[in-house]
Amino acid sequence: MEHVTLTDPAIDLPTLAAVLDTVPDPRSRRGRRYRLGPLLALTLLAVLSGATSLAQLARFIAGYDPGLRIQLGLPATTRPAASTLGRLLARLDGDAFDAVTCGYLAALAACQPPEQATSTEQATSTRTPLLGLAVDGKTLRGSRTHDGVVHLLAAIRHDTQTVLAQRQIEAKSNEIPAFTPLLRSLDLTGVVITADALHTQHDHAQQIIAAGGHYLFVVKGNQPTLLRRLKALPWREAILNDRTDETGHGRREIRRMKICTVRPGLPFPHAAQAIQVKRRRTDRRTGKTTIVTIYAITSLPPGRITHTQLAALIRGHWSIEALHHIRDVTYREDASRVRTGTAPRIMASLRNLAIGLARLLGWTNIASAADYYRSHPADGMHLLGLTT
Repeated sequence: MEHVTLTDPAIDLPTLAAVLDTVPDPRSRRGRRYRLGPLLALTLLAVLSGATSLAQLARFIAGYDPGLRIQLGLPATTRPAASTLGRLLARLDGDAFDAVTCGYLAALAACQPPEQATSTEQATSTRTPLLGLAVDGKTLRGSRTHDGVVHLLAAIRHDTQTVLAQRQIEAKSNEIPAFTPLLRSLDLTGVVITADALHTQHDHAQQIIAAGGHYLFVVKGNQPTLLRRLKALPWREAILNDRTDETGHGRREIRRMKICTVRPGLPFPHAAQAIQVKRRRTDRRTGKTTIVTIYAITSLPPGRITHTQLAALIRGHWSIEALHHIRDVTYREDASRVRTGTAPRIMASLRNLAIGLARLLGWTNIASAADYYRSHPADGMHLLGLTT
């Protein structure tokens, strides 16, 4: 992993410092001593190297070579205090920052070669492959505002774990009203939106279909009539469409998936198939076994993708939970004491950006990536386009 590089199409993209320079600068024009973009790029490099607090960010930035700071247009003696950096992050426009960084990640992810399908999948499905996009929210438990804690709703790619859109939930609201504006700026052609039961809403399904995409929604008790209809389908007579048996993280998990072509009158717009997944999980340490049955619906018509691909979309939705786990464990997000203004959201976006860049470079362990760039800062600077 020491000399991984991006694929060739990425060389036509602007440097990340230039991209971050387009974020609106909240500072007064009078007294500005350096540009915003390079400073934010150095802050991202510190996050990529494992910095989890404002004090660590300030120490990383102060430790960079003075010649590099001059090359970036920053004073050689630039050593922002943690409090100064915190005030700057707290005043940034969160929506504008997410739009810039998510747009950059989307462009970078588009440069990656598509995953190769197996010969069986290629023979079964000759249509354009579909991209899974998971939508889910996360609370920044360490944040504090006058209205409570910060809650963010994000859309991430299943395959690359890159965040393509993110919005902050309005105070005294929930994720449902934020779903429509979150996806409004995205091209959903050839995309399957996966979401948990909270977003199994008629309006959400209509929006996705109108935008040219498909949906795959989990169904639970918040849609009681739909759930009752799904449970009443003839699952005993249905054939087993897919089975996986995986061992890892101290447990063995067997998944069995059955599919029913939806009967007329199912009370959900554009629903084409109903899915039942039985998940049998055994804890290898205690020997305890739990069996959970999950129901889902999708607008994908029969034959659009293989059964294996459909099962992969269901499992792929939990990649967003993996991203949240990395932010909490590796970057200690829930323990963060960055609380003022938009700073908690900006730090979460910087973590998303750091994790996305590492994933696109092929890192499978983000903690290892942080250790590497902490020990090899020159490689991190080259990655962000700060050196040639």
